[in-house]
Amino acid sequence: MRPVKRAIDLRAGEARPIPLQLSAPGGKSFLVDTRNVPSRRTYMNRHVLEQRMEGPSLHLAAEQLRPFAGRKIARVTGNSRIGIERFRGKTVRDIFAWGKHLVFQFDTFALRVHFMLWGTFAATVKGTSVTGDYRRSGPPRLVLAFPNGEITIWSASVKFVERPDARREYDFTADIMSSSWDPAAAFRKARAFPREEIADVLLDQAIFAGVGNIIKNEVLFRTRTSPFVCVGKLSDRKLKAIITDARVFSLRFLALRRRFVLRKNLEIYRRSTCPICQSKVYRRVHGERARRSFFCARCQKVPRSRLPTAADAASRGGARAPRASSASRLSAASKATGRRAAVPRSGRRDSS
Repeated sequence: MRPVKRAIDLRAGEARPIPLQLSAPGGKSFLVDTRNVPSRRTYMNRHVLEQRMEGPSLHLAAEQLRPFAGRKIARVTGNSRIGIERFRGKTVRDIFAWGKHLVFQFDTFALRVHFMLWGTFAATVKGTSVTGDYRRSGPPRLVLAFPNGEITIWSASVKFVERPDARREYDFTADIMSSSWDPAAAFRKARAFPREEIADVLLDQAIFAGVGNIIKNEVLFRTRTSPFVCVGKLSDRKLKAIITDARVFSLRFLALRRRFVLRKNLEIYRRSTCPICQSKVYRRVHGERARRSFFCARCQKVPRSRLPTAADAASRGGARAPRASSASRLSAASKATGRRAAVPRSGRRDSS
């Protein structure tokens, strides 16, 4: 099934009651009511592997874009409204990643790119693509043209950071991919939320910057942990194992993504059968972030009461549950570790 017409205005930030026309095999088409679907959080095709830009992908992007460091921007286009003409003639001094942010440093300011749920990018150097198989759609948010190539960014949030050294804006001890990653701090921060499901806490960018839904699902399966269990119910040994594997699998994710073989090496994410016991893999949207978990009820010891119901299947396209405020969650995490919040001071915390 593929989308024929885009029915959501992504700039609005609210649901629009526009019918979505979809085509099915055989050439038949039908309409889907999208009025209850939040525009910023919805994707049109649930049968396509999610190629989301998680932390390892952003670190790979920083590597792929190194040929542009030290180069001057010759031309800039795109539909961003932040004042992109400011980039013309400016020289890129540094390109680095933190969590799900990709940052381009210039002399007196920086560009922060957050790929959200559906953002992607592509780059060519001397006419050769260096960025692989990310899915692209819609008009570009930003195109930066250099004498030696071009960078194109789609469906991402772009923002200026008014600092000559944007690296100072970030706490790299919270970045799952950083050499400064601090698992002990992650343990203390996670313990600050004993009533939250571990699936939600793993997606908290103040604790596990760079962990997304793919990493979350794979880590919980690899550690044989139910995504529904609350942090307070986990033993210290189990929680430490989850934190350790979040780092281990993120590095594996990067290695597989470099060779473009990530998809076929995932064990549980978007699988239908458990590779260990051959049982059915269930999927359910849950938690305060209303993100989808893939799990084997047998291997991960998920109680029958948490298995998806017919009502869950019917509400897959529904609105997300409300979340605790970023400020309150950041405050608790900061108190737990004694460090400043693991987000740039110029922006809000990402929890996707």
